[in-house]
Amino acid sequence: MFQIIIGILIVVVVILGGIYWYQQHIVKRVTDLKGQYQRLVEQNMDQQLKDAQSLKVSGDSQKELTQLEKHYHDDVQPLFKQLKNQLDAAEKNVHTSRVFSLSQQLNDLELLIGRIKQELHQATGTIQRLTQLQKSHQHAIDQIKARYRHFHHVLDEKSFQFGDSITPLKRKLAELEQQYAHFIELTDQGDYEGAEKLLNDLKHDNTVLANEIEQIPDLYRPLAVEFPTQLDELKQGYDQLTKQHYHFTTEDIPNQIADLQDRRQKAIDQINSLDLTDIERSNKEMADQIDDLYATMQKELDAKPQVKHLMGVIGKFVDHAAHQNDELARELDRLSINYSLNNHEIEDTRSLNEQISTIRKEYQEDSQAIEKQTAIYSQVLDREQANEKSLHQIEEQQAKINDEVAKLQTDEQRAKQMLQKYATQIRALRRQVDQLNLPGFPKDYLNYFFGVSDEIKKLAEELNQYRVDMDEVTKQLIIVESDLETLRDKTNDVRDSAELTERLQQYANRLADNKKIAAAAAKSRQQFENYNYTASLETIATALEEVEPGSYKRIEDSYYAELK
Repeated sequence: MFQIIIGILIVVVVILGGIYWYQQHIVKRVTDLKGQYQRLVEQNMDQQLKDAQSLKVSGDSQKELTQLEKHYHDDVQPLFKQLKNQLDAAEKNVHTSRVFSLSQQLNDLELLIGRIKQELHQATGTIQRLTQLQKSHQHAIDQIKARYRHFHHVLDEKSFQFGDSITPLKRKLAELEQQYAHFIELTDQGDYEGAEKLLNDLKHDNTVLANEIEQIPDLYRPLAVEFPTQLDELKQGYDQLTKQHYHFTTEDIPNQIADLQDRRQKAIDQINSLDLTDIERSNKEMADQIDDLYATMQKELDAKPQVKHLMGVIGKFVDHAAHQNDELARELDRLSINYSLNNHEIEDTRSLNEQISTIRKEYQEDSQAIEKQTAIYSQVLDREQANEKSLHQIEEQQAKINDEVAKLQTDEQRAKQMLQKYATQIRALRRQVDQLNLPGFPKDYLNYFFGVSDEIKKLAEELNQYRVDMDEVTKQLIIVESDLETLRDKTNDVRDSAELTERLQQYANRLADNKKIAAAAAKSRQQFENYNYTASLETIATALEEVEPGSYKRIEDSYYAELK
């Protein structure tokens, strides 16, 4: 029984605790809602609307403000009263049994507070916007007024920089001032919405006018001041130079000058109508074309004195090159009798002669054009400078050919001296091998020896030809030089092998009682008799090293020491 009572008490305590917690939760929500309500009241929308009346609005702005006041008094204020009454009722019921039915009511109050907040936010935004419009319009009035003063100053003090465009610029400024006066009127009347629309147009048109006032002097100056002077100079300069018989690479200079004058006037007319489209690009094109015309005329002025000097130089240079080429051709004809010319020397010399003839023809044509006063000096200069460069190259090629053929006789004498040297060397080698008193020589050595002898004979035959081919002689010299050196090495190998074999055989006689030595000595002698000196040396040397290590090296060192 006692446990049942305890259980019941616990259940009661839990229920009472839950009721207390719920009641406190509701109290907190009510308190929070009252705080939100108080903050809405503190926004004092009535005072904000009263202050807005001081803006002295009219027109669309007055209509908007009147609608805002009516909506606030008719729709929003009743919501405040409704919210206040329901909050008071909820606060009274918190500590009664009705507390359990307050949750949904508080939810509705939260929605109501949200709606009032939204209404107040929109109303505050409208008032702030109208206030800001008033401030911005007052600022715009001061700013635009200062700007118009500046425009008047520029157009009055510097009217000469604008030409006839000054008239439409002043007319446009006057029209803008009329719009500005209307903007002030709307602002003073409080029609901020109407004034704002006009202000946007004013800002745009003021910016356009400011850009025109800034751009026109820079666009107008070259058209009114620089180009006329330059075009007159070009026309006078062209007339003077043509009287002095100058001719130009550009044939239509007068037409270009006339076209530039037309384009200049059209650009001025375009500026006077405030159409600045492509004026900057057009001015740049005209300036470039004027510079080109100046450069075209100056090019001929600069070229004439250079041409007068260069023509004298080229005339002498051509004659000299032709004379040199004739001399070279005669020398080649003489040398071709005794030597084969394998490097196209004769053909190259003929080609050089053709180039000289072409240059001479151009020189003569340019000389006639200068004499007839029909020459375009810049073209003559370019052509004759190229010819001068070609003549230098021709001279270099002539010298190269001459140097090459001039060496033929010297090379022939040198080749004959080398032939005599090679013949002496091979005879010395022959005496050297004969003095060895060997039973004979290996077949490959004899073949190589006689091959080198034949090469020397062939070299002698080449040098004894009626027309010597020095290219072939040079190749034969290289072959003989190399092969003779190889033959010298082969001869030394035969000599050294034979000499060392004999010394090792003598040393082997001391060890004749050794069967291995005796057998090797016999085999070595047989190989020696068959002219295989290298194998003979290897046979006896190998046996001695096995029986008495170091003996071969000792005898070999002694032999080579004696040769030094």
